[in-house]
Amino acid sequence: MAKKLLPMLIAGSALAQQPATELAPLEIIAPESKDGIVVTEDQFSHTPHRTLGEILGRLPGFSNRSFGPSVGQPVIRGQAGPRTKVMRNSLGTNDLSSVSPDHALGLETLSVERIEILRGPETLRYGSGLVGGTINVVDGRIPENLPDHPLELSGGYHYDSPSDGHSGKALVDLGAGPLALHLEGMRRSNGDLQTGRGRLDNTSGEVRSGSVGASWVGAQGFVGAATERLEKDYGIPSADGEKADIELRQTRYDLRARWYPASPHIDALEAGVNINDYRHVEFEDGQRGTLWLRRAVESRLELTHTLFGTGGSLGFQSRYGELSAEGEEAILPPTESETYALFINQQLSLDAFTFSLGARVEHRRIDAKDFSLRRDLPISGAIAASWTHGNHHLELSFTTTQRAPNPQELYVHGVHIATKSFEIGDPSLDLEHSHQLEVGYRLERTLLAAEINLFQYWIDNYIFFNNTGEIDPESGYFIFRARQKDAFFRGFETKLDFTLFDNRFGNLDLMLFSDYTRGRFEAGGDIPRMPPLRYGLALNFEHEGLNLNLRLTRAESQDHPGNNEASTPGYVLLDLGGKYRFQVGKRTQIVLYAQLNNLLDQTVRDSTSFLRTIAPGPGRGFNAGIRLNL
Repeated sequence: MAKKLLPMLIAGSALAQQPATELAPLEIIAPESKDGIVVTEDQFSHTPHRTLGEILGRLPGFSNRSFGPSVGQPVIRGQAGPRTKVMRNSLGTNDLSSVSPDHALGLETLSVERIEILRGPETLRYGSGLVGGTINVVDGRIPENLPDHPLELSGGYHYDSPSDGHSGKALVDLGAGPLALHLEGMRRSNGDLQTGRGRLDNTSGEVRSGSVGASWVGAQGFVGAATERLEKDYGIPSADGEKADIELRQTRYDLRARWYPASPHIDALEAGVNINDYRHVEFEDGQRGTLWLRRAVESRLELTHTLFGTGGSLGFQSRYGELSAEGEEAILPPTESETYALFINQQLSLDAFTFSLGARVEHRRIDAKDFSLRRDLPISGAIAASWTHGNHHLELSFTTTQRAPNPQELYVHGVHIATKSFEIGDPSLDLEHSHQLEVGYRLERTLLAAEINLFQYWIDNYIFFNNTGEIDPESGYFIFRARQKDAFFRGFETKLDFTLFDNRFGNLDLMLFSDYTRGRFEAGGDIPRMPPLRYGLALNFEHEGLNLNLRLTRAESQDHPGNNEASTPGYVLLDLGGKYRFQVGKRTQIVLYAQLNNLLDQTVRDSTSFLRTIAPGPGRGFNAGIRLNL
């Protein structure tokens, strides 16, 4: 393995930091590139945030693919898994969350500082076939700057009543000369989830995480390293009384560097390497079952430049991974994979117009036991153009991208107890080829902001697991076969922000929002597990350190569930919360917060979830907590 790892250690990169402007009514920061959004810790820390999918599920166009309270994968415009990449500090999580919906992401949301979401040409810097987009979780484990004081402390505690959940974290930042040290520890525990229909058995869990990072920081950049240990134990809800639990263990090592040379054409050179050792054990009725192992090394090298009046970046990315399973549910063969990619992204501004171009060429080799060696060469390109005139902003983008099938889609064969299915892959699957067209308009005035995004995706050879309606005679589960069909997705996201008043008594904003995604096969039939039509309103009041908010969301029923799939009823969510921030002395800041969730005690069935018929979302409850910065 060492020989295979060596070429991976030559490169790495962190996501380039871009200036940001705040759109206060939505509490979302839009980068200057207009290709993405940024959500900061202060905007989600006072809400339930057990999983990344739960955090992002409130944003227009996003959903939470839950598998009980401990697992929630983000869905963007109906796209999840391999079509939506989740990264940590610009490098992949390299866990098993894309292999099965019951596998949790290898990250802890308590450590999140901000979440960056990229679409359009920017996504090609990080992968191929990312129809939904790219989600980059920034956690600050490797310091990029020296702390303002030699010693800085922060921490917090959070309580969640529907799951009787307790979570806490503590962070220490030290600075001495050019050296910066970052230490953090987190712990989370919860009992069985209380839903709108009663207690959901076997959904308790516990998470423990700790990391240490250090950097040398100078006038021309930094170089740093970090290591983290993550342990997650959680239960999987079941309708037939079978008790399934997962014990996840992960050790991650990261190395990152950024150099700002004294050059008129080279803005920055960034490098990063991640080594990830992941494993989890699945227990069935308390008996040790299948052991899953994944070892991966990923690296990036990216050069940001300014040439001939244009700005952009070019770079190299590589990844090596090993995947194996041992035990009764070892439904995938031992697999080795290598990926190498070259990418480029360029921007050009001409008066009121801005043009962006992106391209990526990727070579992937995958070697699975008892199967022929497979090689794929996905090629992708994207173009975006935007026009700004006064308060008006118009943007049009088009992306064409290819995706190679993942090991599960190619080689899986056997009983999958968590999803109650018998899955059969297809080694002859072709590349997916998607064409994505999006148009967006934004109006920004003093007392009014409006935004609408329309999108249409055409995906040739769309890969999915089709519920055949046949029953496996031994397990009694439905048989799901990997298939390919041409498909299309269309939808919209829209919001209107009104400032009702802004004076010495405070600021009151009203937001109206809606989103919708419809997925269909070209030959007829619905794509399963699509989000429903949603719409609602939110009120936000601010005065000095006080913030009060009310949010009402209506989700319509999903009556297009797909072949042999169950539909889901609509629901109404009403949430009410507030937080208060105050200063003690010159350095100490305290934030107190509380929120009442699902005040109507609705039974929320997530149409994007495999467990929508047996595992509803949280019922009526509250969460509260405190954050400290010293």
